[in-house]
Amino acid sequence: MNIKNNIAIEAATDGACSGNPGNGGWGGLIIFADGSEIEIGGAAENTTNNRMELTAAIKTLEKLQNFRLKENFKLRTDSKYLIEGYTNWIKNWKKNGWKTSNGKVVQNLDLWQKIDSLRISGLAMEFVKGHSGDSSNERVDFIATSYSKGINIEENTKQKISILDEKESAPDNIKNLFYRIDLIDNFAKKKYLLNSKELFNLLGEKNNSNIESYIEFKWRNWIMKPIQNEYWQIIKNKDFE
Repeated sequence: MNIKNNIAIEAATDGACSGNPGNGGWGGLIIFADGSEIEIGGAAENTTNNRMELTAAIKTLEKLQNFRLKENFKLRTDSKYLIEGYTNWIKNWKKNGWKTSNGKVVQNLDLWQKIDSLRISGLAMEFVKGHSGDSSNERVDFIATSYSKGINIEENTKQKISILDEKESAPDNIKNLFYRIDLIDNFAKKKYLLNSKELFNLLGEKNNSNIESYIEFKWRNWIMKPIQNEYWQIIKNKDFE
C-alpha cells in the first residue's frame, strides 16, 4: 500500500461487550480509493460497551493520521454516544474543565481526552443503524464481537479478504453472509453460550418463533440448542460433516 498516493475515503468503527461491564472488543475499518482496506481490532477485560466504542474510534483515528483523507471524510458508527460526544459534548466539557453541567467529572475522561487530541479537521461522524445490513457496520461489528468473545480473528481476516476481494468482488450481501457464517462456526468450536437477543443478532434475524419459545432448531450447518430456557449452544450438525 503506497501511503503517499492512497486516499482514505471512509471509515467505520464499532465496540462490543459480553456483559456490561465484561470482556470487550473493538473493531475498525478504513476504505481507500483504490479499493484496498485496513481492518483493525482488539480486546479488553472488565470494560464497558461505551469504552469499547471510544477505543475503536481512537485506534481508527490514530491510523487515519497516516493517510490523506478525501474531502468531507466520514467515520461511520452506530454509537450515538460517540457521535454526540465528539460533535457536541466535548466543547462544553472543555469549557467546564472536563466536567458535566452538574459538576461531575466526565465519564471515560481518559478516552474522551485522547479522542479530542486526535481530532482531524474536516472529519465528520455519521450515524448508521446497527444490524441493518450496512456492509461496513456489519464487518466492524463482526470484528468487535469476535474479540469480545475471545476469538482472535487477525489471521482469518487476512484470509477472508484474499478469498473475497478477487478481481470480481463478491456482492456485499454475500460478504456479510460469509462473515456471519464464519463467526457462527467459531462460536460452535469455542462452545460459547448466547442469550436469545445475542442469537437473534448473530443470525441476523428479527423474528424467530423457535428462539422465542426456546425450541431446538437447525440453521444451515448447525443446530441451535436451548440450555435451561436461558441460553443457547451452537452445535455443528453431523449431517454436514
